[in-house]
Amino acid sequence: MNIVSKILDQSQPIEEILSIDAISFKRKYFNKKRPVIIKGLAKEWEAAKRWNLDFFLNLKEDKDIYLLSDNFIQNDNRYKKASFKNYIKQLKDSEDNNKAFKDYLTTLDIFEYYPELKNDIDFSFFEAHTKVNDITAWIGPANTISGFHADTANNVYAQIKGRKMFILCSTKFNKTMYPSSKHIYGAVASKVNINNLDKEKFPEFMNNTFVSVILEPGDVLFVPQNWWHYVQSLDPSISISNFGYTKFEVYSLKLKERIIQSLHKRGYYKAKNCFCCEKH
Repeated sequence: MNIVSKILDQSQPIEEILSIDAISFKRKYFNKKRPVIIKGLAKEWEAAKRWNLDFFLNLKEDKDIYLLSDNFIQNDNRYKKASFKNYIKQLKDSEDNNKAFKDYLTTLDIFEYYPELKNDIDFSFFEAHTKVNDITAWIGPANTISGFHADTANNVYAQIKGRKMFILCSTKFNKTMYPSSKHIYGAVASKVNINNLDKEKFPEFMNNTFVSVILEPGDVLFVPQNWWHYVQSLDPSISISNFGYTKFEVYSLKLKERIIQSLHKRGYYKAKNCFCCEKH
């Protein structure tokens, strides 16, 4: 049973502001683990002005990438290898000719691939409070889904092109979000698939309190660490996500995650019980 519309109907809006400075952000949102939308913050970024599929096709180099499709959190999914420019060509062809297309590019370490693009974004209000920032790109067609999961890092998510819908749920409801025991790097997944809910298995899920938003191009969303979130593209979309770690977290949380991931890759930790963190 698909309950996305039902959740949206009962959800509350996320707080919206029009501007932010680093001190106010830390005091009001970062320290309090409180989500917020900064409307239009990214509109003046070079990324918002320049980035589109043609722009990516004109980059000098091509790179190997890994793609997903459908809901990789709750569905049995596997990465598949492709080249960046071939993928962009296929995505552009699907848009231009109204073709069905499911593959999408997730958590691309875009500035390692294309370091010349670093100056096209500005997360300074967030990076004033973090020591390490893992910045990744998300590029794909409409209707891509990342099912409910909770990232262990604070996340600032900038919508560059297209629209995306987010549904969030507080850490207060961890138990009734039904966390999965499967390994996923840097996150915890929910067992609940809201596109196909099994009410008997998850009877208390709909008692949770949800907040939601549709991000427009230029909007920036702060998702506090460990908050549950579901993401669905409403249009062909380009997004940038910044997972930030404080100095303390670099030497505690991030180090622990790297050790666990290393053990997982070597087959010593949940080798056959994961959400496809390995690229098959």
